Formats: sequence, C-alpha cells, structure tokens
Amino acid sequence: MSRIFYHAAGHGLWEEGKRSPASKAKLGKKHQKYERQIFSFDAARVLARLEEPNLLVIETCIATGVRISEVLGLKWRNVNLNAGTIKIERRVWHQDLDRPKSEDSRRVLGIGDFAERYRAKLAEDVVGSDTFVFQQKRAPGRPLWDSGVRDALHPAAEAEGCDFPGLVPHSFRRANITWRQQVGGSAIEASKIAGHSDLEMTGEYTFVTPACQNELTRRIQEKFASTSNESQGVCDSERPGARNSLRARQ
Repeated sequence: MSRIFYHAAGHGLWEEGKRSPASKAKLGKKHQKYERQIFSFDAARVLARLEEPNLLVIETCIATGVRISEVLGLKWRNVNLNAGTIKIERRVWHQDLDRPKSEDSRRVLGIGDFAERYRAKLAEDVVGSDTFVFQQKRAPGRPLWDSGVRDALHPAAEAEGCDFPGLVPHSFRRANITWRQQVGGSAIEASKIAGHSDLEMTGEYTFVTPACQNELTRRIQEKFASTSNESQGVCDSERPGARNSLRARQ
C-alpha cells in the first residue's frame, strides 16, 4: 500500500511529503503455515521418477536456487550455452508474464553441468530466440504451467517417502540457499545468487539442520580437545619434576 501512495505523489494525486495512512499499519508476526523443512540430498531418488520437461525444471531450481516462475519465464535468448548461464529477465506465474519480483531478481545464474542438458533440449525442439524454453505440449509457444510441475512432484516424492506438507518447487530454492552455504559459499554469495535484497531475507531461507549442527559442534569439540591436549603437554613440561628430569638427561 505504501508504494501506491508513493506513486500517487509522483503523479500529483497525493501531497508530496505527506505521510501515507499505510505507514501507520503494523504487520503482525509472520507465522509459517507448515513446519519448515527442506529436501535432503536424497532428493535424487525423487528426481528419478520425474519426466521431462518437469525434471529439468526442478533440477534447475535445485542447482541454482531460481524461483520456478523465473525458470518458466526463460526464453532461449536468455540461455548462454557457451558461458553456461541463464539470465533472469521475467517471470511467469499462472500464465501471467511480468517482470521479476524485484530489481535484485534480475541476475545471471550459472547452470554448471546442466549446460549440456539445455543444449540437448535446444537440439530437440524447434525454437527461436524468443521462444520459451519450457513450453506446453498442447499449446506450443505458451510457457509451461507451474501447477503441472507441482502435480508431478508430489506423487514422485510420496512414492519415495519424501513428501511433506508445504512441498513445492520453492522448497528447492530454500534448500539451495542452505546447501550453497554448507558447501562453502558465503551468506553474501547465497544472497546475491538468490536475488534477495538483503541478508535478513537470506537468513529466513537458511535452514540449519540437526545433522549440520552436530557436525559443527563436533568440530568445536575436536578443536577444543586438541588445544587442551597441547596445553596439557606444555603444563607437564613446566612442572618441577619435569625440569629436573630434563637437566638429568642433559
């Protein structure tokens, strides 16, 4: 609502500088409808049950953290096979074509080994540079429905015992942001790749699993134990008996 009054002031429909009524509104605390969960790397079992083009759509979400609306908005002119990148310029949600969610969402993402998969798809399809990468079979030229991808995902996940309430392609975006930091990426890198406007949002997406917590805890414990042993050795060498024993050996 604040944006409405901001633009209204720009068009002379609201007194410039005057506080908008929306600025007095206070949003309540955000509540999650479902328990926060992310896929584990065992998701490969689920992917084995998916067929193209849903498989490549989901794999792109997993590997890059891109929003499914951004994947479905890709046109072939946005795919650079030589550089192995995709350029996010638009999004498609329920067949509504529009600009990305924010200016920070306009970005170039590396697709790694999937460049060859896209190359193979390009060779199979009869396309032009302005053609959507993922099209409907029954309506060529129209982007794929996001609901169709979700409908294919749930049975595959359920068959592998991995389905859970709230599982959507966006779950893989949350997983990617978490995994990217687990494999060595910084929070800033994860934020830039995700297209977030600030690190606070990236923090909301980052899920620290119990297994990851235990691994970090063990590293601290090992470091502490190693340091304690070294300190114990120094203390032993400084005891009077130890110094006398050293003089006797000399």
